[in-house]
Amino acid sequence: MGYIFLGNAVDRVGRFLSPDKWDGTENVTPDLYALRSTINGFDFPLSSSDAKPWQRRLIHELVASRRPEFGRQYTIHYGATGEVMPKFSNDEWAAGIQEAKKIDAEREPKLQRREASRRFIKKAILDGRLSFVLLPKRGGAFSPPQDRSWWNVKDHDRIFYWCQMNPQDPTGNGVGGDSFRYVFIDESELNALTAAPEKPHGANGEDTLSGSLQVPSDDNPTTIEDDGQLTMETTSAAEVDTVIIPEADGFEFTATERDIHAAIQAVWQGGPIPSAKGQLQAAVDKYLKSTLQYTKTPDPRTYQRYFKKIGATFLDK
Repeated sequence: MGYIFLGNAVDRVGRFLSPDKWDGTENVTPDLYALRSTINGFDFPLSSSDAKPWQRRLIHELVASRRPEFGRQYTIHYGATGEVMPKFSNDEWAAGIQEAKKIDAEREPKLQRREASRRFIKKAILDGRLSFVLLPKRGGAFSPPQDRSWWNVKDHDRIFYWCQMNPQDPTGNGVGGDSFRYVFIDESELNALTAAPEKPHGANGEDTLSGSLQVPSDDNPTTIEDDGQLTMETTSAAEVDTVIIPEADGFEFTATERDIHAAIQAVWQGGPIPSAKGQLQAAVDKYLKSTLQYTKTPDPRTYQRYFKKIGATFLDK
């Protein structure tokens, strides 16, 4: 009996549910920007006066990168009270909202297909038609089939975030950490459910334990990041903590860099971002530990790489 990584299972089910539309990028499609305000049940385009700091930064990035006619410089500088953002003209703001809508329109059908695939897997597990096991992140032996009730949660997206689960707290709200394990699905059961039998990994005498763990090849290069993180550049599977993730507007973030980016947006969406790099990193470290259950904070070089990618500058070094 072979197992298939949860991220690859999402791809397998997606191709079964949407054979003519699934293009393989659904697993790495970012969430919608959804730049709108809701008043009395009606949605309106987000105004610059109502925008949070992270939304203003997003509009800035979209206009700078996608609307060259405005001549807006991409780099953002930091002052004593945080980001020094050039003011928006009405036309610039409207253009940024327009670009965000275009991107959302491209992403939405992909996200809908991905969600349908995820729900298919979740329902099959809860119905007892599909079993799952866990694998230590450093490798080793698969666990016995785990309790299907662990999937009886509303926020199932956290399981798919890095395709990991913590057997010590399976219904908690974390997405990764030292106690987490990779999630694998019984491949023969999945083939039966999708009515599209495929040769299970290991069918040709290969080791079934390693069959679903893809060994890097020329088409799946592996590099070592400067913070010691093993990074697999792949467009299959899911966003595990070793995958380089393509971001909008030309960025490529590792999963750790993406979490740093998300932390900055979450922590300072209601106020100015500090201009001191040390103060910013300390606050982000705290968020990563408390919210994402990091047990080890990112290496300073990871921060340096992230800040370089987004073009951030600071008063301190």
